[in-house]
Amino acid sequence: MKRLFCFCATVCSFILSTAQQFGGNPPAVKWQQINTDSFRIIFPRGLDSQAQQVATVVRYLSRNKPLPLGDALHKINIVLQNQTIIANGYVGLGPFRSEFLLTPDMNNFNLGSLPWPEQLAVHEYRHVMQFNNFRNGLSKVFYHLFGQDGLLTAVNASVPDWFYEGDAVFNETLLTSQGRGRLPLFMNTYPSLWLAGKKYSYMKLRNGSYKDYVPNHYNLGYLLVNYGRMKYGEDFWRNVTKDASAFKGLWYPFQKAISRYAGVNFTTFYKEAFTYYKNLVGDTTGLVRQDYISKMTKRFVTNYVFPYRVNDDSIVYLKTSYRELPAFVIKDGQGEHRLRVKDISDDNQFSYRNGMIVYAAYEQDARWGWRDFSVIKKLNMQTGSQQTLTHRSRYFSPDISPDGSKIAAVQITTNGHSGLHVLDADNGNLLKQITAEDVQLFTDPKFVSDTELVSAARLKDGRMQLLLINLSSGKVVPLTPASFAVLGYPCADHGFIYFTASYNGNDDVYAVRLNDRKVFRLTSDVLGNYYVNAWNGKLLFSRFTADGYQLQERRLQDLAWTEINPLVLQEVVTRFPVALTEKYGDILNRKLQDDKFTVQKYSKGTQLFNFHSWRPYYEDPDFTFSLYGENVLNTLQTQLYYHYNQNDKTSGVGVSAVYGALFPYLTIGSEYTFNRADSTAGKLRTWRQLDTRLGLSVPLNFSKGRTYKLLSLGSSYVLRNEFISGTARHEFPNVNFGYLYSYISWRQTAQQAVQQIFPRLGYSLSVYHRFALNTYNGYQLLGTGNLYLPGLLVTHSLVLGGAFQQRDTAHLLFSNAFAGARGYLDYYFSRMWRVSANYHFPIAYPNWGFANIVYFQRIRGNLFYDFSKVYSADKTASRQLRSTGAELYVDTRWWNEYPLSFGIRYSHLLDSELTGLPRRNVVEIILPVSILPR
Repeated sequence: MKRLFCFCATVCSFILSTAQQFGGNPPAVKWQQINTDSFRIIFPRGLDSQAQQVATVVRYLSRNKPLPLGDALHKINIVLQNQTIIANGYVGLGPFRSEFLLTPDMNNFNLGSLPWPEQLAVHEYRHVMQFNNFRNGLSKVFYHLFGQDGLLTAVNASVPDWFYEGDAVFNETLLTSQGRGRLPLFMNTYPSLWLAGKKYSYMKLRNGSYKDYVPNHYNLGYLLVNYGRMKYGEDFWRNVTKDASAFKGLWYPFQKAISRYAGVNFTTFYKEAFTYYKNLVGDTTGLVRQDYISKMTKRFVTNYVFPYRVNDDSIVYLKTSYRELPAFVIKDGQGEHRLRVKDISDDNQFSYRNGMIVYAAYEQDARWGWRDFSVIKKLNMQTGSQQTLTHRSRYFSPDISPDGSKIAAVQITTNGHSGLHVLDADNGNLLKQITAEDVQLFTDPKFVSDTELVSAARLKDGRMQLLLINLSSGKVVPLTPASFAVLGYPCADHGFIYFTASYNGNDDVYAVRLNDRKVFRLTSDVLGNYYVNAWNGKLLFSRFTADGYQLQERRLQDLAWTEINPLVLQEVVTRFPVALTEKYGDILNRKLQDDKFTVQKYSKGTQLFNFHSWRPYYEDPDFTFSLYGENVLNTLQTQLYYHYNQNDKTSGVGVSAVYGALFPYLTIGSEYTFNRADSTAGKLRTWRQLDTRLGLSVPLNFSKGRTYKLLSLGSSYVLRNEFISGTARHEFPNVNFGYLYSYISWRQTAQQAVQQIFPRLGYSLSVYHRFALNTYNGYQLLGTGNLYLPGLLVTHSLVLGGAFQQRDTAHLLFSNAFAGARGYLDYYFSRMWRVSANYHFPIAYPNWGFANIVYFQRIRGNLFYDFSKVYSADKTASRQLRSTGAELYVDTRWWNEYPLSFGIRYSHLLDSELTGLPRRNVVEIILPVSILPR
C-alpha cells in the first residue's frame, strides 16, 4: 500500500502515474548526494545548483520549523528527477521518501512563477513534517506493529487528505511571496460554485463527481486550513492533528478534535468557513455576464479554450468535456465541426495561423518510465494531415509566425536551463536560440511579427514580466514592470499586446501599448478571463465558470481601457487574506546561508535491501505475513513472507525480488512448503516442496499520438523439488521437475474521457504458456483478447472478448486460468474457448453519501452474452455453455478516501450444467478482488 501526497493534481491520470516509477532511470545516470543528519538530496550529476537550492530550503525548514506541527524530526531521502517533462512532486510512505520532478509547469496561473525547485521544497517538506509528527498515539502503535505502511494506514484513517494538501498549500503561501493561496485561478474555484448557485454537500466536495465540476482537495483544504488558523490561532491545527493522529476519539477522530479545539462541531466549522469566504466575495449581482458564445450544458462539464478567429464567421478552439476527448473544433454559422482529436498532451495550449495549428504533444520513452518527451505537432486544417516536427524533444507552448515559416517554442533542458528556440516550420530544424540572464523560464511565446516575439517570463527571484524580443539582434526589452503578480497568454494585434494578469487580485485581461509601454485593464470580472485573442476590433477569450471555461467576445471599443500606474503593477493584491502573515514572511528571498553543502557520489547500492513494512494479508484460502523492502532509487523490490493455506493445512516461507535497473527486469524467488500431503492409490504421500524461479521481463511503453500502447513480455524458469518425508519416502521417489512460464501482452487504447467507462476504441491481446521441461510432458496455453468499440452514446462501450485455453491430458500440472461463461461452475477441460459480448453504460450519477462512510459516485450497467465450449480429453466430444444476463455496478468511495466498485450479476443459463446441477438462473455478488491493497 502506498499513498502519495503530490504537489500537483492537474495532470491526466495516465501521465500522473509518473509520480512513482519502478526502475525508471537509465543505468547511465550517475547519482550524487548532499547528505546531512536530517535529509539526503539525491540527484543526477549536473544538477548541483538545483540540489543546493533544495538543500538550503529544507535545512531552513527542518531547523527553524516555521508553523510547527510538532518537534519530531526523521531523516528523509529526496530524489531529484530531471528526465521527465511532467511538473510534480510527492512524499510517500512505504518507503519514506520524496521525489521532485524538476521540469516546471508551463501554466503560470496554475502553480505560479516561483523558482520551481524551491517551491517544491517548501510544499513537499511540509508533507515530511506532517508524517514526522503524526507518528503518535495509536498511529505510532500501528507503525511499530506494521512499519511505514501501518503508519500510513493509521494517518489516512485519522487525518483527511484535504488537510495534508491544504496545509502544504498554506505553507507555500505563507512562507513565500506567492503560493497558490494568492493565485486567483486557485482561489476562484469555490466562488465559481457560489456564483452559479451550486450548493454541494460536504461529501460531494470531498469525493468529487463524474458529472459536475468539483474543486479538488487542494482547494478545499487550503480554505479550511487558512480559516482555522485565522480564527483559532497558529496552534489550532497542531492540536487538532496531534489528537486526531493519536485517535483521541476512535471514531471520527479528526472531527472530534476540531470540535474539541474550536468549540463547535465539524459541520458548523466548515459552514462558518464557507460563510467567511462568501462574504469576502460579496454581492456580485450584475457583475456576472452570461453572454457566452459557447454552448453551456448543466449535464456535464465542457471547456472551450484557446479560441482563435479564422474569419468573421468562424472560430477554432480546443473543446474538452467530461464526455468527450479533447479535440480541435471549428465553429461557424452551420455549427461545430470536429477537426481532429488532439494527441495525448499535458497542456491544452495551441497556436493557430493561416490554416495551421501547432501544439506540443506527450511521448513516453519506451523503456524508462522517468524519461518522456514533449514534441511539436503541426496540423493542416484543410487536409486534416498532421506532421511531427521534433523527436525526443523537450519543447513547450509553440507558436507559428504570421508568414507560417517559423515556430517559436520554449525549450527546457534536463539540467534545468530554459530558452526560446526558433524552428523551421517545415522540418523542425533549429534556426535560432534566445536566452536572457535574469530569466529562469520563458512561457507563452507569441509572434508580434515575423521578426519579433513577445513572451511572458519568470525571473530568477520569482517575479514575472512581459518581454519583447527582437529575433535578429536577440535584444530583450521589458514591456511591464517585474511583479509577483502572474501573467501570461499574450496576443499581439495592431500595436498592442493583450494578456491576462492578476494585478488587481483577479485574472483579468490587460493590454500594453508598444509605443509607450502604457498598461490598461480591459476587464474587471469576479472570475478569471484567459486565452485572449484579438481580431478585427474584437477580443475573444475564455471565462472560468463552474460549468467549464466558456467563450466570450467583446468589442474593443466597449471595454473600459483603464490606465494602470506602473507602481500599482508592482504591488501584490490578495483578494483573500492569508493568516499569520504578520508573523511569517518570504523565506526564499532572504539570505538563508552563506556556505554551500558538500556534494558526494551516491552509490546505487545504498540501502538496497530497505525493509520498511510488514503486515498480514488474507485472500481465501491463504493467510500471508510479509516483510516488504524497496530501495530509495526504486530499483529493487523485495519480499520475505510466511504463508498458511487453510484448505490443505500447509505452511511455508518464501523470498522474492525484482530488480529493475537494467533493460529487462530480473525476477527471482524461492518458496519452501513444509507439510504437503495427498493420497495416491490409497497410499498417503507426504513431502516438503521447494519452488524456485528465475525470470526476465521487459515492460515497454510506446504511448504517443492519440493512443496508449503498452507491450509486456517475459519468461521465467520454475524448478520444483519434492522431498518425500515420513514413511512415504519408502513408497515414493523424490520428484524434481521444471517448467517455463512465458507471456506476451499488447494493449492499444484511445484516450478516455471522465464519464467513459471503457475506451471507445482499442484492443488488447495476451498469450501465456507453461511448459514442463523434464519428468512430465505437461503444458498449458492460454490466450485472451478484448476489442473496445463505441456504443450508441458517447459514454457507452461495446466490449467484445475472447479466450482460448488448452492443456495436456496426461498430467494436471498447472492450475486452471480460464474464465468460462458467466453463471456456470468452473471447469478444467483439455480444451476450452469462449467469446463474449458486453454492452456497458452509465445509469445515474447519484453524488450522494451518508455519515462520511460511503459515497455513491456512479451506477452503471452491463448486458452480456457468453458462448463457451469445452472438449473431452481426446477432443472428439464437446459441449457448449451459453449464458446471457445483466450486471449492475456501483462505483463508490469509502470514508471519503478509498474507491471501490462492486455489483450484482444475474445470469440466465441457456444450457445445462455439466454436473447435472438443475439450475437456470444464477445471482452472484461481484466484489473487488482485494479490498486492502498488497
